[in-house]
Amino acid sequence: MKKIYLVLVTVLGLYSCTNDTDNLDLANEGVEVAAKNSSTNVKLLRAWTSNSSSPVEQRFVRRFVVKVKNLSYQKQVAIRHATYNGDWVDIPLTFQQSVGDDEEIWVGEVTPDTQYYSDSFAVKYTVNGKTYWDNNNGSNYSMPVNIGAYLAPEVEVSVDTYYTRFTGSYFAINVDARRNYGSAGSVEVIYTTDNWATTQRTSLSYQRYFRVGYAHYIQSPNQFDIDKWETSVQVGPNVNAIEYAVVYKVNGQEYWDNNFGGNYTINSSN
Repeated sequence: MKKIYLVLVTVLGLYSCTNDTDNLDLANEGVEVAAKNSSTNVKLLRAWTSNSSSPVEQRFVRRFVVKVKNLSYQKQVAIRHATYNGDWVDIPLTFQQSVGDDEEIWVGEVTPDTQYYSDSFAVKYTVNGKTYWDNNNGSNYSMPVNIGAYLAPEVEVSVDTYYTRFTGSYFAINVDARRNYGSAGSVEVIYTTDNWATTQRTSLSYQRYFRVGYAHYIQSPNQFDIDKWETSVQVGPNVNAIEYAVVYKVNGQEYWDNNFGGNYTINSSN
């Protein structure tokens, strides 16, 4: 079977500005990030915040997925994040993969044992002696500590690879999808264990409450109208890898997440 290709095209360039760069040497460490102009060269695609603490460990999770234009090999991508003591600090992101149109995906995660980070942040992209910003069109992004997923307006469905697992003979798939005009729709995973000689389709279950810590839950839909979906399927004992994509059906439309046209692959942890 041929690979499943992206149906919904991610559209960048939502923001138009005449000056979307800053000099690298900023004299004022407390620069107001919200005053910067958003650039088409950098875009926050996904973010996650949760309190994943247990009775024996404090853990406040923040994860980020960013797309940038590949303007040069040497570059730095970071989240410029506010802290509770009033400072702004950089959270470095790392390269994950190249995608179409000469763009790249950069990701990062922080898990402090205190609520060090406050709600506000922006994306900072430094390349060729210039710094470009995505600051939510001048408003900065804002995410409380236990809100779950944020998806960019053009992203309707997104696999949560952190909670997607393949252990033993069980494949657990976890997805975030945008509630569309009040409708939750439906989500399916399409997968193969034999390089698309055969395929399987399984529906995911809507998760009204999704547990992320000992006594901490993400509620669907959250303040960004994002719902959590999940299911687990059993595969053969000799299967070592699964290739998959997901489709979100709502109001007569289909939206896919297939890892930018390459599909996802997950290997057994056994």
